[in-house]
Amino acid sequence: MKKIYTKLPLGLQNLVLTLINTYKYYQKYGAIPIFNPLKKIIQELDVSKFNDDLVVERINRLISYATANVPYYRKNKDLYIPLKTVKDLERIPILKKSTLKEHNGDFISVEANKYNSYSFKTSGSTGTPLYGAIKNSELRTRFEMFLTSLKIEGIDYSRPLARFPGADLARTGKVFRRDFINGHMLFSIYHLSDAKICEYHKALSHYKIEILEGYPSTIVSLVRFLKANKLSLPYVKHVLTTAEKLLDNHRQEIEEFFDTKVFDFYGSSEGSVYMFSTKEGHYLNSNIIGFFECVDENHETVKLNESGRLIVTSFSSSYTPLIRYDIGDYATIISSDRDVIKVKEIQGRQEEIFITPQGKAFGRFSLILKYLPSTIMESQLILTQRSNKAKIEYISVIELSIDNFELFEEKLNSLLEMNFTFEYQRIEKFDKSKRGKLSAVKIYT
Repeated sequence: MKKIYTKLPLGLQNLVLTLINTYKYYQKYGAIPIFNPLKKIIQELDVSKFNDDLVVERINRLISYATANVPYYRKNKDLYIPLKTVKDLERIPILKKSTLKEHNGDFISVEANKYNSYSFKTSGSTGTPLYGAIKNSELRTRFEMFLTSLKIEGIDYSRPLARFPGADLARTGKVFRRDFINGHMLFSIYHLSDAKICEYHKALSHYKIEILEGYPSTIVSLVRFLKANKLSLPYVKHVLTTAEKLLDNHRQEIEEFFDTKVFDFYGSSEGSVYMFSTKEGHYLNSNIIGFFECVDENHETVKLNESGRLIVTSFSSSYTPLIRYDIGDYATIISSDRDVIKVKEIQGRQEEIFITPQGKAFGRFSLILKYLPSTIMESQLILTQRSNKAKIEYISVIELSIDNFELFEEKLNSLLEMNFTFEYQRIEKFDKSKRGKLSAVKIYT
């Protein structure tokens, strides 16, 4: 299908994208052009329904359904006893990712089929991809909460929007494709360069784009190319980021350029929890979508303001149930009143934690990466666990000397209390993941 798409004239490519996007908006939001447009759906959303006090009831409904309809949970029914309080959740075993992968097919409901559910497959960025099914009605609930969270922050998703998805949708011709029914645009993330930035700027300005949505690394790269060419985007009012860890220095750079707060949101392909960054400076979880705990390496609940592994119980994936699922990410809860969870920070995956030769764990690379030379458009710090070798691969209009990295080296050595051996390599482009992601830090074992 992709091969046929890329050979079509640009006008037909836009038509194909419009039809696909319109179907996806119906699937996600129930949007139907003219009859039930996205704008009307957003206007009717009730922001007070982002959280409620029915967490225990939802967990028990999930357990009841899973033990009756999902092979893995039917086999282990005795381990999944209904709760009286949220505290009782700790009696249920933690579901490890290795178990989910090994018995993947047994985690899918016998009721799931191609008509009543949406099939998903994770990116497999941390190993073998996971697959499963999400009930159509639960998928819609999930995206309804996404729109509600935007509305809470004063963002109307029906306004002119440009998304930068990790898809090769503009291989030839213009760097964007346009959905002319919804007025939304999809831009290539693979052609961002000093040579092409004027094309991006012209299109974003011409269509008066108000909302940008993409990976943090993509939006930062866009900002840096715009700044380097003394270009601005005055119509942009909101920036949405997701799918990669939003580093503090990247957030600051984006917010200063667009003079707006970044709306960062967290979720997963398998339909886990959903939370977003608020203007108050924390992330707010929707307990309509899921509940989670933070535990230490011994699976004991950590105290508030302490970092812990996210243990997810999802209410929007009953066809592939996640009950106390160790998703592999770290976060810090600052409050959990009446089952409404506020998070100080999402630290990212365990794979993003570097262990020094002395056994010290470190993951706050945003404290260091902001000291890289400002002329760098994109970069990746490459480390090996328990090694003192560090490499920076970077994209820059000009070749940089070792002297340009002096401050960066000083900060990395100081914070990790080490003496690294550094290597720098200027490259033309990064070999990004299939979905276009670029991790700011890559750590090998």
